[in-house]
Amino acid sequence: MQSSLIRGKYLVSKVTGTDSAEVIDDAAIYQRDGIIIEVGLFENMKEKYPTAKRLGSENHLVMAGLVNDHDHIGISGVQMGIPYLPLELNGLARLGARSLDPYLEHLYGAVQMLESGTTTVQMMYTPGRGVAPIDEESTSKVIKAYQDAGMRLCYAANLQDQNSLVAGPRGGEEEFARLLPENLGQQFSQFMGRGYWSVDELVGAAEDLFKKFHNSNGGRTIVNTAPTNVQRCSDELLMGLKELTVRYETTTHIHLLETVYQKLFGVRIYGTSAVKHLDDIGFLGPDVVCGHCVWVTEDDVGILQRTGASVCHNANSNLRVFSGIAPVPHLIQNGIRVGLGTDNMGLNDDKDMFQEMRLVLKIHRLPGVDFNPITPYQVLEMATKNGALNTGFGGSIGTLEAGKRADMILVDVNRLEEPFLCPEASIVDALVHRIKEVDVDTVLVDGEIVVKDNQSTKVDKRALFKEIKSALDYPLTPEQLEHRALVQLIYPYLKTFYSESVGNLTPSFSQYNAR
Repeated sequence: MQSSLIRGKYLVSKVTGTDSAEVIDDAAIYQRDGIIIEVGLFENMKEKYPTAKRLGSENHLVMAGLVNDHDHIGISGVQMGIPYLPLELNGLARLGARSLDPYLEHLYGAVQMLESGTTTVQMMYTPGRGVAPIDEESTSKVIKAYQDAGMRLCYAANLQDQNSLVAGPRGGEEEFARLLPENLGQQFSQFMGRGYWSVDELVGAAEDLFKKFHNSNGGRTIVNTAPTNVQRCSDELLMGLKELTVRYETTTHIHLLETVYQKLFGVRIYGTSAVKHLDDIGFLGPDVVCGHCVWVTEDDVGILQRTGASVCHNANSNLRVFSGIAPVPHLIQNGIRVGLGTDNMGLNDDKDMFQEMRLVLKIHRLPGVDFNPITPYQVLEMATKNGALNTGFGGSIGTLEAGKRADMILVDVNRLEEPFLCPEASIVDALVHRIKEVDVDTVLVDGEIVVKDNQSTKVDKRALFKEIKSALDYPLTPEQLEHRALVQLIYPYLKTFYSESVGNLTPSFSQYNAR
C-alpha cells in the first residue's frame, strides 16, 4: 500500500466563489494508493498517520495540479523554424518542416508541462497534413510518451474530412484550388486529399482508439473525440464522432470560430452562424467543449448557454496567430464553463500554465472603473476544476478533497513571500500573480511523485534533449524540400484568397481605444 502525508504552509483545496476559496493554513493531505483519504491540519494529521511518508514542509503551498485543456504538439514552431503567421497562413508554413519522432516530441512536451505544474492535458494529435489522419504507430508513441512521463492524459485524434487548410468568406479548398494555375491546383488538391478518409473510416478508426486506450494506464489515460472544426468536418463526421462521445460517456472537443475567416465561412456555407448550425444538427450539448470561440456573437453565446456546452480559452495562442481576444467575461457572466489551454505553446514559448493564467487575468481588463474584471479565483478555477470537467475526468481531479485522485503540486513559497507578503493578502491572488515554473518543487499524479526538486523523476532530461537534437540534426529530405517548394508556390495565392475579404464587422466585445 502506497501512502503519503503532504504538508503545506498553505493548502488551496478549491475555489468556492468569484472571490473566495477554501484555504487551510499549516495543513496536510493524506493519500493512499492515489486517492485523497483526508485533508486537515498538519498537527492532527501527523498524529493520525504517523507512519506515512512525509512530503512538503512549512515552506510549501499545496494545490491541485493544473489542467491544460487544449494542446497539439510537443515542440514549438519557433524551435522548428516556423514563423507564427495568421492562423490561415500558419498551417501552410508548417509543411516541409523537419519531423521528429512523436514519442520524443511529446515526451519533451510532457516534461515541460509536469515541471511547470500541469498534471493533466487534453492532447489532440494529427500526424500532419498530406498524410493519413490516424496512424496507429504514431498514435501509440504519443500516448506512451505521456504515460512514461507519468502524466494524466485525455487523448483524441484531431479529425477532418474537408477544408483542413483553407476556409474563408470566399469558400474552401475546392474554390481555392480553382483559382490556382491548373497544374498547381491539381498538385494542391492531390496533396490535401491524402489526409482525408471517408466518414466510416474515420469514425471506425476513432472507435478503435477507445477500444485500445480508453481508461488505460490505471485510469490515467482516457480517450475522447476531436472533430477539428466545423468547416473542416462534414455534418456526417461531426455526428459520427459525437455518437462515439455519447456511447463512451466522454467529451468532444471542437475548435470553433477561432478566426474571423471561419465566422464568415460559416455564413457563406450554412447561411447562419457556425454555432447555430451545430445546434441545428444536434451536435451541441453538455459533453461538448468548444475551443477558442473568439468570434462568437451574442446569439452564439445564448446557444452555448442553452445547450450547456463549455469553452476552452487559449489566450496566448489567439494572440500568436492573430485571431483576436475571446469574450471570456461575457461567457462567464452567461454561466458558460471556461477552461484554459496553451494550444501548443505559452508566452515564453513553453507550456507554463501559470503564465497562461496571468495573461488571462490581465488581457480581459477593459479601461475604466465600470467593468467587473475576471478575478484570480475564477482564473484558478478555469485551470483546475473546469479543465478537469472539460477533459472528461469529471469530479475525480481538479480540487483537493477526500475521494479525489491525488493529483497535486507543491510550490516553494520562499520566492512567493520574499521580501514580504502581507499576512492579510489573499494567497490565491499571490499564487496567480506571482508563481513561476521555477517555484514548482514537487508534482504528484495519483500520489506518485513525477517531479521532485523541479526535475522529472521518470525522464532523463539530459539524455532526452541530446536525443532530440541528434534526431533533428539532418539535411532536409527530398520530400521535405518538395513540400517547401509547394509552400512557396501556394503562399501568395493563399494570402490573396483571404486579403480584403472581411469587410465591415459589428463592434467587438473587447474595445480599448479610438482613433
